[in-house]
Formats: sequence, C-alpha cells, structure tokens
Amino acid sequence: MPNYLDLLESLLIAIALGVLIGAERGIASIRKQGEEKATFAGIRTFTLISLLGALSLHFARVFEKTVFVVAFLGLILLVTAAYIVTSNKEKDVGTTTEITAILTFLYGALCVTEYRLVAVVLAIVTTVILYTKKPAHLFLGRITDEEFYATLKFAVIAFVVLPFLPRDDYFGFFNPYRIWVIVVIISGIEFGSYIVVKLMNPRKGMVVMGFLGGIISSTALVIDASRKSKVEEKLAGSLAFSSSIASSTVFLKLLAEIYVVNSAVLKDVAFPLLFMFALGMIGALFVWQKGKEEKETITVNLKSPFTLTPALKFGALFTLILLVTSFANRYFGTRGLYITSALSGLVNLDAPTVSLANLAYRFVTVEAAKYGIVIACCINTISKALISYFIGSKEFSRLVFLAFSFPVAGGVVYLIVSIST
Repeated sequence: MPNYLDLLESLLIAIALGVLIGAERGIASIRKQGEEKATFAGIRTFTLISLLGALSLHFARVFEKTVFVVAFLGLILLVTAAYIVTSNKEKDVGTTTEITAILTFLYGALCVTEYRLVAVVLAIVTTVILYTKKPAHLFLGRITDEEFYATLKFAVIAFVVLPFLPRDDYFGFFNPYRIWVIVVIISGIEFGSYIVVKLMNPRKGMVVMGFLGGIISSTALVIDASRKSKVEEKLAGSLAFSSSIASSTVFLKLLAEIYVVNSAVLKDVAFPLLFMFALGMIGALFVWQKGKEEKETITVNLKSPFTLTPALKFGALFTLILLVTSFANRYFGTRGLYITSALSGLVNLDAPTVSLANLAYRFVTVEAAKYGIVIACCINTISKALISYFIGSKEFSRLVFLAFSFPVAGGVVYLIVSIST
C-alpha cells in the first residue's frame, strides 16, 4: 500500500522550500524594480516550480521514467524564454533568478527521495547566498588584492596538498595529516570571524568587535589598541574594554579547539576555562564605565589570519610544542610539562592548548594537560598585559592590568585549590 503520509510530507517540504526561495526572490525583485515590474518568478512561481520537481520525480518512479526529464527540459525552455523576453526589454539583466528556478526544481525533486534533508540544507544555503548579495559585494569591495591572493595560496596548500599528506603516526605523536587538519580548522575559525569584521561597519560596538578580535587574534588586538592609546589617550577606556573582551573570548575559542582536537578532554577543561572567561568579563565590566563615558568610537585594525605564512608558523610551532612537551613529560615529569606550557604561553596560546589536548589520555594524564592549559592561559594573559604596559598609555595599561587580573587570579586560585586537594 502506498505511503500517502510520507508522500504528503515530502510535498509539503518541497512547497515550504519553494516558498522560502520565492519569498527572497520576490523581495529582491520588488526592492530593485518596484511591485509593478517584478520579474517572471516570485513566491508563487517558485513554490510551483519546487512542487513540479517533487511531483515529476514521483510520477517518474510510479508511471513513466521520462516524466521527470520532460518536466525538467520544459522548465529550462520556459526559463530561457523568460530570460530572452526580459533581456530584450532591459539592458542590465542577470541570470540569478533563472538559475535559482532550476535549482529550486531540483531541490523539490530531492524532497521525494531519501535525501530531502540535503534539499532543505541546500535551499537554506541558497536563500542565504541570494539574500546576502549586498553584504557580499560590500565585503568584496573591502578585500585587498594582497588578502585575496594570500587566501588563494592558503586554499591551495590546505585543500590540494592536504589529501597527499601521510596519515601515519611517527614517533607516536607526529601525524602530518592530523596536524595540518588542525591548522586548517583553527585558521578557518579565525578567518570566519575576520569575514564578519570585514562585513561589519568598522565602528560597530566595542563588545562585538572585541569578541571577534579575540577569535582572530587577541594579541594583535591588544597591540593595536595599545598603539592607539598612545595617540588617542582619551579613548583609553574604550580600548581597554575592547581588549578585555578579546582576551576573555580566547577562553571560549580554546574550548572549541579542544572539542575539535580531542572532545574527551572537553569535560575536564570546561570548568576552569569558563571560570576564567566569566572572571574576564567581570574585569571588562570594571573598565566599561570608563569607556562608556567616551563619546568617540574606536576601530579595530586586524590583518587577515587566513594567509600562508601564519599557518605554516602555527603548524611548525604546534609540532615543536608537541615534541618538547612529550620530551619534557617523559624525562622531567609533569614539572617539565608545566614549564613548557608556561614558556609556550608567552608567545602563543592556541598551539600549547591544542598540543596538550592532543596528547591527553595518550602521553600525558588529563589532569596534567588541564593544568598545563590553565598555566598557558595565565601566562599568555600576563604577557598581553605587559604588552599594554610597554606599548600603551599609562591609563590604558592601568585599566588593562585591572581587567586582566581577574582571569589570572581565577586561574591561579583554581590551580592552587585543584593541585593541593
């Protein structure tokens, strides 16, 4: 007996996807041309196109296999005719709506297969791509040739070279493929935040910019803010607040990195890192009042993290810390591991965190890895405070030390209490 409920559910999903895409195309058409001059396909047409795709594939399965092919070719002819008519009336005519109509037909067809979840995801992604035309153009206008070229180089190294890297473990811990996957993932997270910064108004809220700056590079943000505080001393409060948000956000970023590298460790390190994040936000609130009184806005100058050189440096540093940490733990015990974590934290926080998470449960105990990560976090936060002291203005440095003292104190207290019990 045919499963009518399952077919009805599939058709309703196809209709919903058509409504979603059609609504976006209708809105875009009305905004561009006005309601009287809307293009050939709006919310109703796209809904029917999606339904046509679903029904034609269903009928092809039940009755005649050529039904789907005939329906698809008929749609292509209709879309082509509509494009020819429109192009004869207007000079500047794109093909976005026509291509979207064909995709909508295929998404509708997918809805009556076992891949309907794929159809839903693709339809949503398509709608997002269509709706973000203006932000996308704005983003492209802000991208420099140097940034785009660097991104292409990194993409080649990341996705062309990656499949050819050996996947075997050397010396028990060195896996070229796994190391490069981690580098690509972390760089991807940072680049995603960088894209959002590029899309945003550069003078948007300090909280948002500080948060995104922390994901990209909290150290770079603190350095930039320190230099600005020397030039614009009256912005010390705003700059310190943004730096505090960035430095606190790092702890959330580390949790995401640990989850990717070794999710089993996450439950053990979640509390201390969230504890330091909460204290960091409290410290930021202490300098918020000072920044709130300042009428001028600040900008954040950050370079694209999605370039080849930083990625190679991170990969090399990550490998080196893996080697040194394994050696220190083997010959000097946990004391050597903690010293390595502290020294690594002076220059970078991602590499020691990912290294320790990668080694946990295999070469080091989870407790040692957890304490090493907290030590690295404390040392890295202190190093950023020292940067503000040597580069920034006195007022900026004072506020940064005040805000940064909260997570550092929290980390130290956690280590003392945990190790002593």
